[in-house]
Amino acid sequence: MDRKSLTGLALIGLIMFVWLQFMSPEKKLLKSAEAVKTEQANPQVLATTAVASPSADTFGVFAPAVAGTEQLVKVENDLFRATLSSKGATLKSLVLKKHLDGTLKPFDLITNTRNGALSLLFLTREGKKIDTRDLYFSNVTLDSVRAISGKQNYAVRYHLQIAPAQAVDITWLFSGDSYKVGYDVKLTGFASELAGNEYQLQWDGGLGYSEKDRKDEAQSVLAGAYLGGSLVKVDAAKENEVYREEQSGEAKWVAVRNKYFVAALIPGGRTEGIYLDGKRTAGNEFENYTAAVKMAVPPTGTVSDQKFSLYLGPLDYNIVKSQNAGLEKIMDFGWDWLTRPFAEFIILPVFSWMNTFVGNYGLIIIIFAFLIKLVTYPLSMASTKSMKKMSALQPVLKELQEKYKDNPAKLQSELGRIYKEAGVNPIGGCLPVVLQMPLLFAMFYVFRSSIELRQHSFLWAKDLSVPDSILDFGFSIPMYGNHIAVFPILMAVTVFVQQKITPTTQSNEQMKVMMYMFPAMMLLFFNNMPAGLGLYYLMFNIFSVAQQFYINKTTTADDMPNVTLTVPSSGGARKKNKGAGKK
Repeated sequence: MDRKSLTGLALIGLIMFVWLQFMSPEKKLLKSAEAVKTEQANPQVLATTAVASPSADTFGVFAPAVAGTEQLVKVENDLFRATLSSKGATLKSLVLKKHLDGTLKPFDLITNTRNGALSLLFLTREGKKIDTRDLYFSNVTLDSVRAISGKQNYAVRYHLQIAPAQAVDITWLFSGDSYKVGYDVKLTGFASELAGNEYQLQWDGGLGYSEKDRKDEAQSVLAGAYLGGSLVKVDAAKENEVYREEQSGEAKWVAVRNKYFVAALIPGGRTEGIYLDGKRTAGNEFENYTAAVKMAVPPTGTVSDQKFSLYLGPLDYNIVKSQNAGLEKIMDFGWDWLTRPFAEFIILPVFSWMNTFVGNYGLIIIIFAFLIKLVTYPLSMASTKSMKKMSALQPVLKELQEKYKDNPAKLQSELGRIYKEAGVNPIGGCLPVVLQMPLLFAMFYVFRSSIELRQHSFLWAKDLSVPDSILDFGFSIPMYGNHIAVFPILMAVTVFVQQKITPTTQSNEQMKVMMYMFPAMMLLFFNNMPAGLGLYYLMFNIFSVAQQFYINKTTTADDMPNVTLTVPSSGGARKKNKGAGKK
């Protein structure tokens, strides 16, 4: 859960608390990992280059492979354009075709375009640290450009011959209509040749940012792994600090994500452990991450053949979940025991279902708000009627409080008697609101991070995933922000109207304060929230106002408790008791 989410939930909790009060009674170091040095760069296609061979003291038997000519292969399918390099058999560029950046231009998910994002990392028996991005492979595939579509498949094969009986083979497997890419690693003649009999497959360089508001996007950026049935995360929140996590065990995946996209390594077999690393330099919102899985190489046998899957694409819940690796766990829906079930099993399925026949996401949000209001209508009705009854009982309750102000025990006894005779639950107005809070919190998470809303417009809102700003100040106002958003203003108005027509048990002075304070709090909080979230709460409030008008119009005297209940005088009580004694 990031800082912004915690702040948002804290503010929502504060708002709910005020509403109810007024409206009702350290880490390890990777032994072979190289420090990340590359800042986020603009996408570029690297020219073919050649380098001189360094000393064998650095690379040992791998030294001859450090000199060579780089060859690029471009593979395009229905969803992205990828560029592979024979230097390292790595991925140097990945541009999504159906998703643009905040300026509506194509962007590269790969930040380390000079060295590439994916590599094998290991330590030889002689103590040489090897990163395959330093080595030139032979490109077995002859194509330099290849386009595939639909159910077509295409393989790019790389071979590195180290000795007559020692080689590394890497195969990339692309499908025409999938973000999933196969990645096979075949090591021949490496039994007992690697320190610890293991190597690492690592993603290096983080993930490119895509949004205009880099500061906001940085709140969602992290590296993670699913290990032993739990999520392990590294969030480089502070500048110039290195965050690292290294654990042993079987991992389902390791991944690096930004706000809306993810690059995940999914092993096909058993892993030995994971390594996560993150750092943010001063004055830069970009967080640089490395994520790696550790794989064992059998000490006996000639060939070690291990298969992996890469998921390189959007954080679309349905697509991510279809990878059948638990990768959806990297999506932040709040507390696993409270808000996540609401998000995964109620909100997202209904949202996806409506999208099958309604194309405009603004309309979907309006319909969704109506459905939620419909489902919670019994709770809201019970809450409103309870508050109206409590409001009608206020004269009697005040009389009791005045009479027994010096006798708390007697006061509580009389209050219980009146509540029972009137059929009123003093917490009846609070309970329905409390029961709706997990759903409201889940909505906060889903609408704040849902890629479905990204770059979809509605009315004056050009992008439902960002605030519906109509005027930018050029400077920031504390607590409010640097712009004026319309949906929060309209929502504050509806909150004011709703309070005006809703019965209350509080005094006039308290209501005067609340009448203006609560709408102001909502305005300040939602001004910097996504327009989709503001639209949802606006429509929910509009439906609530309509419901309140209906309840007020249809409530009759028969629905009210017997407000003629009076407190018997002390003298009358004594006479009654005396008569009872004579009998």
